[in-house]
Amino acid sequence: MVGAAALPHPGLIAAGLLAALIMAALAGLASAGGTATLMPSPYLWGVVRGAAWQAAMSTALSLLLGTAMALALTRHASFPGRRLLMAVITAATVAPTIVIIFGLVAMFGRSAPLPALAASFGLTVPAIYGLHGIVLAHVVMNAPLVARVLMAAFAAMPAEQARLGHMLRFGPLDCLRHLDGRVIRREWPGLAAFIFLLCFTSFAVVLSLGGGPANATLEVAIYQALKLDVDFARAASIALLQILLSLAFVLAFSAIGAHLPDAPGQTRGQLRPDAGSRPLFWLDSAVIICAMLLIAPVVLSVLSGLGQLPSLLGADVARAALTSALLAAIAAALAVLLALLLASAAEAAPLGRASPGRARLVELAVLALLGLPPFALVTGLFVLLRGSGSLSGIGLVLVPLINALMALPFVYRLLAPPLRQSAERHGRLSASLGLSGVAHLRIVAWPVLCRPLMAALALAAALSMGDFGVIALFGGGDLITLPYLMAERMGAYRLEEAGAIALVLVTAATALTFLADRA
Repeated sequence: MVGAAALPHPGLIAAGLLAALIMAALAGLASAGGTATLMPSPYLWGVVRGAAWQAAMSTALSLLLGTAMALALTRHASFPGRRLLMAVITAATVAPTIVIIFGLVAMFGRSAPLPALAASFGLTVPAIYGLHGIVLAHVVMNAPLVARVLMAAFAAMPAEQARLGHMLRFGPLDCLRHLDGRVIRREWPGLAAFIFLLCFTSFAVVLSLGGGPANATLEVAIYQALKLDVDFARAASIALLQILLSLAFVLAFSAIGAHLPDAPGQTRGQLRPDAGSRPLFWLDSAVIICAMLLIAPVVLSVLSGLGQLPSLLGADVARAALTSALLAAIAAALAVLLALLLASAAEAAPLGRASPGRARLVELAVLALLGLPPFALVTGLFVLLRGSGSLSGIGLVLVPLINALMALPFVYRLLAPPLRQSAERHGRLSASLGLSGVAHLRIVAWPVLCRPLMAALALAAALSMGDFGVIALFGGGDLITLPYLMAERMGAYRLEEAGAIALVLVTAATALTFLADRA
């Protein structure tokens, strides 16, 4: 009988199954459409260049605005409207993409109040559709994320550093160089890699606000090949190109020390040496006002649906809400399970010592998941399973599976650090005592995992509930979620009903994120 020690770690088995799943999906696409060429066309190279340029602009602006917001809010622990701004930042961080799109259209669309107000002064507001609209949407979504991550990092700085800064009479430049700069240099590479991959593979924003093929991404090209041209082989070749490019980006970012950004935690203010600077006060005030004017109207536009909430009592909305909740629960449980297996494999080493090299490799692999094209994966797997059941039945399996893979990088970042700390503190003692399996989980891992585990479940459920990626390709008929229903209402110009659904989605996502933060 083979001993337990000779068996591979469950996390390594999970990693192998994930790799096999991805290869099976690509093989399913290729087999459905025949032989595909691996040489990208000039059009695809143009798409790559345009998507990379758009992602670079979105990343740079998100980092600059988010960092300015984090510094301003950290320096000023209290001011009128701070709680409202923090609530808006949290809502913008977790709001589904389709809700952000709705807010931008509601504020900057042809019949929106802002263009009408500008016209009364003889001014013209550019249409929201096009490259500037895509970048604006990405900044509204990602700058609040940067702000929350950096605020948590600033709050985690040792209090001795602030006291030393007071003793040495640090000015604004000294604080930026010796206190804030160290945190920014540590967090920026990971945030840049994370946001760049999100923007490079953006789908819903580009499809809704792109304004034409000139601003497409590879994700949109895959969607068009599948939905419009029904060309599975071409979709497979584009998907392979996107995977290779995403891996190249991950390796390039890893060379400059990028890692998955820390999960946003507590964002309390601190009494800092530069808090009394008058020039900084006016600069921070300008940053806060600009952030409020940019982000708050988009997020608060969902309040326009308050009057239509009674109209959501119909059977179609109730069925969509129940489907969304079911898919979110399944995706959250699966994402947490995979993250636990991968994180435990990353820390597994002889004599219970933590393994930094293995942990780094697993983290890079998880980061690379952001570049996987969900449309190609779900369609390729559907090709393999299409004879085994009904469309809705297969969708109920594939949609939460793909949503779990898309949520895995976020969940992994919540669960890996406590497991790493547990391995560093108790790994050798646990190995010497022979603790393994359920006993190790109950005595060693569970005390440090219980709260992050609840946070991970809540975050993964929020991400899955608001997803408008896979469901845009696979939804319809009996498989309808709240984001899909909202997109249908927007397409039919029933914006008030769409606003009511958006309000429900934002409320649910914010409540789940509040539970995650509390945990």
